[in-house]
Amino acid sequence: MAFESPDGMSSSESVGFLSQMGSSFKSILTGIVLLPVSFIIIYNVETCEQASAALKNAAPVGQAKEGQPSYVTGTLKASPLGGEFVKSGPYISYAVSSEVYAWDEEVKTEGSGNNKKEVRNCVLEWTSSPDNPSNFKLSGCRAKKFHRKSVQDRTDSADGASILADGKTYSVSLADVDFTSQVSSRDANEDEIVSNGFIYGEGYLHSSKACAKEELEGCERVKVSVTPVPEGDMTFIGEIKGTRVGKFISSEGNKFLSASVGGFAETMKDIQSDDNTMKWVGRFCGFLAMFISFTMMAGPLTSLLSFIPFIGDLGGGLIKVVLGIIAFVLTAITILLVKFWYIWLVLLLGGIGYAIYKKKFAPGAAT
Repeated sequence: MAFESPDGMSSSESVGFLSQMGSSFKSILTGIVLLPVSFIIIYNVETCEQASAALKNAAPVGQAKEGQPSYVTGTLKASPLGGEFVKSGPYISYAVSSEVYAWDEEVKTEGSGNNKKEVRNCVLEWTSSPDNPSNFKLSGCRAKKFHRKSVQDRTDSADGASILADGKTYSVSLADVDFTSQVSSRDANEDEIVSNGFIYGEGYLHSSKACAKEELEGCERVKVSVTPVPEGDMTFIGEIKGTRVGKFISSEGNKFLSASVGGFAETMKDIQSDDNTMKWVGRFCGFLAMFISFTMMAGPLTSLLSFIPFIGDLGGGLIKVVLGIIAFVLTAITILLVKFWYIWLVLLLGGIGYAIYKKKFAPGAAT
């Protein structure tokens, strides 16, 4: 039974033994589903074709052979880009995001075993997706006003972009280009922003002067970021037909059009660096999914241990450490199996061949 505060803005409810065990057994099903998902994540990360591999043999524009990517290095010029909150300027793209200071029902679990409680609090927080308070459980929170955003999130890229190289002009659609992390975005400066009725302050556009001074219920703030056209030469690697720079279609059917600052060597280095970063992020996601899967499947055991005084928390923590080590080892083995599958196949065939040989030529086999 939940005990609600007199103002209906918070509550605390004890979570009993049966409820904890029931939830932990339900989590087993989620863990069972999540385990193969972790292997799928790892498999996709290790087998997906990366831009650095697909574009490494790119030739200069006009020298590429059939089925080979090509590149052009030159100065990027883009049509001025602007929007509702952005002054027209030399940008590759811009993004607008909005948050509102609205009510939310925060749910936390505190304690463990016999002292485990579910605590709810009605709080004001910045959110890009405010919920309707009428759906909350706390009576005081349900009575609060529903504050919606007036500004919708959006992004836009420049049209009419061109690359000037060796006296020639090549057209490119910037929306199709995968720019490396070296072509970075930043918060728009005050002189680059159109206030459009909002008040600028501390990197945000605020819905009123009062909101610019302090956080008030219903306040809205808008963040504007831009990706300026870099100074100096840039290299675009894809497929160049005539004077049009487009996506290169690899032998595996994947499409690539990448760009960075500098020449071909610098651009390929940036692409390789970003690919490696994303690969390690994907590997970590696979490991994390596997670890969460194991902890969910071990939920009944850890829940049961939490009711044992003194050693309960220690035992639960030790189990998670062991499961983390197992998940790490399995992740590493899976990566090796996928990455060097042919070695394992050779070893397997060698083992089968050796077993057949021993069975056929072992002493006494003739009898």
